[in-house]
Amino acid sequence: MDFNTLLGTSFACDCGKQHTVPTENFIYDDHAYASIADIARNITRGQRYLLIADQRTFEAAGKRVKELLQQQGIQPETYIIADRSGKSPAADDNARDEILAAAPDADLYLAVGSGVVNDLVKWVSFLKKKPYITVPTAASMNGYASANVAASIGGLKVLFHAEACKAAFVEPEVLYQAPDELTTSGLGDVLAKSVSSADWKLNQFLFGDYYCQFAVDLLKDLEPVYLDNPEGIRNKEQGAFKALFEALFYSSIAMTITGTSAPASGGEHLISHTLDMTAARDGVTHDYHGRQVGVASILMAALYGEIMTIEVPQFVDIPQTVNTGFWGELSAIVAGEYEKKLPKIAEAKDFLSRHDNWQALCKTIKPMLADPARLKNCLEKSGGIHTLPGIRRGGGALDFQFFFDTVVNANQMRSRFTILDLAVMTGVIPNRIDALIKKWVS
Repeated sequence: MDFNTLLGTSFACDCGKQHTVPTENFIYDDHAYASIADIARNITRGQRYLLIADQRTFEAAGKRVKELLQQQGIQPETYIIADRSGKSPAADDNARDEILAAAPDADLYLAVGSGVVNDLVKWVSFLKKKPYITVPTAASMNGYASANVAASIGGLKVLFHAEACKAAFVEPEVLYQAPDELTTSGLGDVLAKSVSSADWKLNQFLFGDYYCQFAVDLLKDLEPVYLDNPEGIRNKEQGAFKALFEALFYSSIAMTITGTSAPASGGEHLISHTLDMTAARDGVTHDYHGRQVGVASILMAALYGEIMTIEVPQFVDIPQTVNTGFWGELSAIVAGEYEKKLPKIAEAKDFLSRHDNWQALCKTIKPMLADPARLKNCLEKSGGIHTLPGIRRGGGALDFQFFFDTVVNANQMRSRFTILDLAVMTGVIPNRIDALIKKWVS
């Protein structure tokens, strides 16, 4: 598939929806930045440009982007997102408010950076009702062309709809210069698709939810390039690196055209979000999102495999309230999400208790499942993290017991039904998850 033919188009899909791709330009080229000025002028007639970056991403790409724009008659203003207490910025309501209060208004916003910068600029430009373009500095996450913002509001990790970027400009050499752990973080994020797609199908099967096969299949031609050659990521081979970034980029397109994060986010993301939230609660640092997601994806693939071996499920009583011992001061905001989920769990239990529905579920889901050994091998050979000791928390390694508790409780933090809920319903969580963690990610 020539992916670029999708950009800026609207088309009828077999899923029954009219898909629209708001991102009109994606330039992956050694001289991509030279195209920014002309394309920007086609996006807005306004003269006010605001380049937003953090200290590191401004040095990596922002300074050169600004100089190129100035050479072509555009005088952008610059806003540098400050570090917080010696730590990199976070995508949260505090950083949003700081930008809104201190940054000048603009007709076009330029996000120069990766996950945090992109989410914050997307958020601010949406609130200002102005377009934005993105200049990615790392192949680190799958949200560059997504209309979704992943942020923390009041301590709760949330996902909400904004507007996707109008254009993206990528110079491979900038990606190569990014820290390797950012690249393998991106690989971990995109590997989650194998699990999240199964979770999405699970929701269609159980509840009749919307599902789009086109969005699920969008990356199938790219996946073998990095799955079968993870060493290419480690060695910065042009083909493997480009395939990884395109997979991240078009994964975000899949989320935008479907209006949901389901094509790329399932139970594995809930585990990462829970690690983020509890770290913020405890005043400690957490690891990169994609590194956490990669390890969680291995475990969720193994969890799916375990549950699919059950011939006749014996459903157990599930907790009716959140675990306040685990969530602590976050309990109230998490409870609001969990209360929305409880009716779904009851509905799923009733449906799967009926004749042959469990067998039909297994028959539907099994062909979609990824081999956890293949995911683990891909991360390991790419130089990425694939075990708990490699995940950082608070200056040290992530503790086994804390990770176990996270997996046991992560289903409570979001109303979406995932494999975590099916595992709780069948008693696999907590009774057998300990052994799966030890086998696959310890």
